[in-house]
Amino acid sequence: MRTLRLGLVWVGFVFCCVSSKDVYVFQDIDECEFIREDLSDMVYTVKLVFNQKLLCSHDSRLGKYVGYDELGIRSAEHFNNQSWKMKQRKEELETICRANARLYIKSEKRKVPPVVTVRSNSKACYGQLTTLECHAYDFYPQAINITWLLDGSEVTGDVVSTELKDNGDWSYQMHSYLELVLHRGVPVSCRVEHSALEEPLVCLWDSTSLDTRIIKLAVGCSFFFIGLVVALSAAYWHYKKLHRGFTSLALH
Repeated sequence: MRTLRLGLVWVGFVFCCVSSKDVYVFQDIDECEFIREDLSDMVYTVKLVFNQKLLCSHDSRLGKYVGYDELGIRSAEHFNNQSWKMKQRKEELETICRANARLYIKSEKRKVPPVVTVRSNSKACYGQLTTLECHAYDFYPQAINITWLLDGSEVTGDVVSTELKDNGDWSYQMHSYLELVLHRGVPVSCRVEHSALEEPLVCLWDSTSLDTRIIKLAVGCSFFFIGLVVALSAAYWHYKKLHRGFTSLALH
């Protein structure tokens, strides 16, 4: 049996002495219980509790309030004589219980796979300590498992994961961080397991940006040295030309 529970709590403070006070708690607890997915067996119960003692309750199968002590019996008789309240309780079987149960059942069946991205921080460099980030966004339900793989083997240390974050729209997000020393040719990937995925999603960290940066640096250095060689050659040629000119003048 599945139970949906809704409750309201009122707290009253009564000062009975100069330096002490008593606290009285009144609770209105609404429960919706069902087994069948067509909700034909839905039972709606309203319980009125005072200081953890059940006073009276309304059961949709009985269609009336029942009291359990002197105060509860008087309250039940009072409520049962209010036609508007009895009509409201009957309508709430549909508007509160079945309406919310349909959303609950729909949410149980709803599955949205995570959107996963893997990236490095701006200071990533081969041979140096770097932090890689794995982000999983907009998934449902909330159960998810994120692990890191280094050259195909699971990494157990130097991993920090955030707590699950509720986006407030029936979706969640979670983030994981791996600190390691990067090496060229050693693949690093993030593996995400979720019920909306037929198989674990493995996202490889793309080292293209890092390799591109290194290539650009190498190309820049190459052009610098080529330019330096050309400049030195031109300077040497110019020097030799001037030297030959001075030698010719000296001979004449």
